[in-house]
Amino acid sequence: MPHLEHIGLATADPEAVAALYEMLLGVQPYKRERVDREGVQTHFISAGSTKLELLEALSPDSPVARYLEKRGEGLHHLAFEVDDIHAHMATLREKGFTPLSDEPKPGADGKLIFFLHPKQTHGVLVEFCQSVATPLVPTQIPYQDEHLTVYERGHTANPTLVVLHGAAGATLLETAPLIAHLEQLFHVLALDFAGHGASGALAEQPFSIPFFADNVRALFDAFDLDKAHLFGFSMGGSVALQFAFDHPERIAHLAIHAANLVWDERLVRRMNARLQAEAINQKYPSLATHLDAAHGDWEHLFARLQQMVRTLPEHLNLLDQLAQVPHPTLVSAMDQDDLFSLDAPLALHRALPNSTLAILPGTRHAFADVDPALYHRLLVQHFKP
Repeated sequence: MPHLEHIGLATADPEAVAALYEMLLGVQPYKRERVDREGVQTHFISAGSTKLELLEALSPDSPVARYLEKRGEGLHHLAFEVDDIHAHMATLREKGFTPLSDEPKPGADGKLIFFLHPKQTHGVLVEFCQSVATPLVPTQIPYQDEHLTVYERGHTANPTLVVLHGAAGATLLETAPLIAHLEQLFHVLALDFAGHGASGALAEQPFSIPFFADNVRALFDAFDLDKAHLFGFSMGGSVALQFAFDHPERIAHLAIHAANLVWDERLVRRMNARLQAEAINQKYPSLATHLDAAHGDWEHLFARLQQMVRTLPEHLNLLDQLAQVPHPTLVSAMDQDDLFSLDAPLALHRALPNSTLAILPGTRHAFADVDPALYHRLLVQHFKP
C-alpha cells in the first residue's frame, strides 16, 4: 500500500526554513542534493514517520521559481512511496489519470518519480516515488601501512553512529539498506573490517576480535571522534562490545544484533561449515561470484575467518567482562536464528547491566532478513538523537 514518503515545501530562503524546523523539531537537514534537470536544490529534513523536502530554485525559469512567483512559499507537493512505480503508473493510467511524464524519471534522494497534475488531484501536486539503490562513496583511512574503508552519510552536526557488519560481510553486502534510513538522523560512519569489502587485506595479520576492535579505534581516531554511538551485527556486535570494554569513554550508546559470546566446539563446527569455500563453489556458484565481487580473494578471507572461529572458545572471554560495560545497550536477535539460539541474546542481556532486549521475527542469521525500517525505529528509540 502506498504511504506518505515526504512533503515538498517550496521556499525562497531554505536556510531560514531549515533553521525554523530545527527549532521546531530539533533536527537539521541530513542531505542536500541538486537536481539540475529540474533546476532545483533539495534539502531533506527527517520528521519522524515522514520527511520534509525543501525546494530551492536554482534559476529564475525553473518550475519551482515559477511556483514561488505564482503562489509564494508553502506546500508544493505530497509524495507517496510505492513498491513498483512502473506498475503503479500503469494502474493510474487505467483509472483515467495522465501522469506528467511518459515514464518514471530519476529524482532526488535515490528515487524514481512521476507526478500527477493538481487539476487531477483537487489542487495538490501529487508525486509517486520508488526508492532505488544510492551508491555509497568509500573513504580510505590509513591502517598498518594499508587502509580501511569507511562509508560516510548524513549531516555531521547529527549524533555520530558507527556501523559494523558481520563476519564475511561488508557494508555494501549487509548494512547499506539500514544506512539509508539512519542517515536521516545520524552522522553515519560504516566500517569495512580489514580483509572485508573494500578494505585492505592485511594478509599477514591474524584475525581476532581485539584486532577488529582496533580497526574501530582507527576509525574513531581518523574522524577525531571523542564519543559516538556504536552498532554491530553478529561478529560486529562482539567487536562493538570489545571496543566498549577497551575504550568505555568513547562510547555513548551501544546496539548489538545477533551476536554471541559463548562458543563451544559444536558451534565452531556449525559456523565453519558456513565458511567452507569449496562447498560454496560447488553448490552456490552464483554466491561465489557475488562474494568475489564484494571481497576479491574471498576464499582466503573465509580461511582466515575459520582460523579465528577455532580460537573463539578459548579466547573470547567477554561475557564475564560485560558487567564493566555500563553503556545503555540494545540487544536484539531473530526469534528463529538458524545459527545462534535465543540463549545468546539472553546471556548478553543478563550480563550487561544497562541493556534492553528486542526479539524480532525471522529464521535466518542474515542481516538481509531484518526489516531496515523496523530496525531503524528501534535504533532511533534507543539512541534518542
